[in-house]
Amino acid sequence: MMKKAVLILIIIIGAVTGIYKYAYYKAQKPPVDNPKDYVRQPGKPGEKVLVCIGDSITHGTVSVSYVDILRKNLSSRNIDIVNAGINGETAWNVLKRVDDIIACKPDYITILIGTNDANGTFSEVVYERQIKDQGLPQRPNKEWFRNNLTQLCEVLKKRTKAKIALLSIPVIGEEVNHGAFKTAQEFSEIIRETASKEELTYLPLNEVMTDLLIKSGHKPKLSYSPEDYIMFKSIARNYFLGQSFDKVSQIHGYYFLTDNLHLNGRGANVVALLIEAFISQQP
Repeated sequence: MMKKAVLILIIIIGAVTGIYKYAYYKAQKPPVDNPKDYVRQPGKPGEKVLVCIGDSITHGTVSVSYVDILRKNLSSRNIDIVNAGINGETAWNVLKRVDDIIACKPDYITILIGTNDANGTFSEVVYERQIKDQGLPQRPNKEWFRNNLTQLCEVLKKRTKAKIALLSIPVIGEEVNHGAFKTAQEFSEIIRETASKEELTYLPLNEVMTDLLIKSGHKPKLSYSPEDYIMFKSIARNYFLGQSFDKVSQIHGYYFLTDNLHLNGRGANVVALLIEAFISQQP
């Protein structure tokens, strides 16, 4: 009887592990209209090109896609949108693939990067995962992020004619007094300073989200913890149970997020509206 119970337990654990791994694999699928695909099959002549640079928040397979919202809202503006988001990346990773972005010949560029830099600074568990998955040469820190972001901006300014906007990063967790939340604010300040130094447009995503979150009076059910693997639970709920990310967000008790990092529809719409306003201000 004992051997049978152990065997059943092993089978259950194996099945659950397999489900999580399969869902994670599915989530790594490149975004629609990624830079390499776009260069192979560019848009119609005369169309403007907007490249949205980022990590998983831009990639849009593990949260509501603000890029998809932009495509819908800007559909009448004669603008091709290229999704240059890749799950898990830091500013260093983006800098390594900047040639693919430049090859799109963008007219507009938005940069939403830094969540993984901030998270890796705050959490040893996250950092160890980043070393394995992203091949980082060192542990993220504020100055390394500032240097990589500055280099990225300088390369894009030099090698493209694009109008460039930097967004501060979304909130990390929704407890305003939590260390992770404050870390996101600190990295957002670096982004604001970099935009000012490089004379680029700054879009205050973190500030807007923080203000709206405080005004809402919302209190999340879950506290930030990198050890609870809530992201993988969210992915499994979406890919295997068919629950929308808004439903996952509701279950987890968030206002803007699904899993302490990624965006629900409300959060994604805040990003989209800021970028739309930036595009509308350009000639």
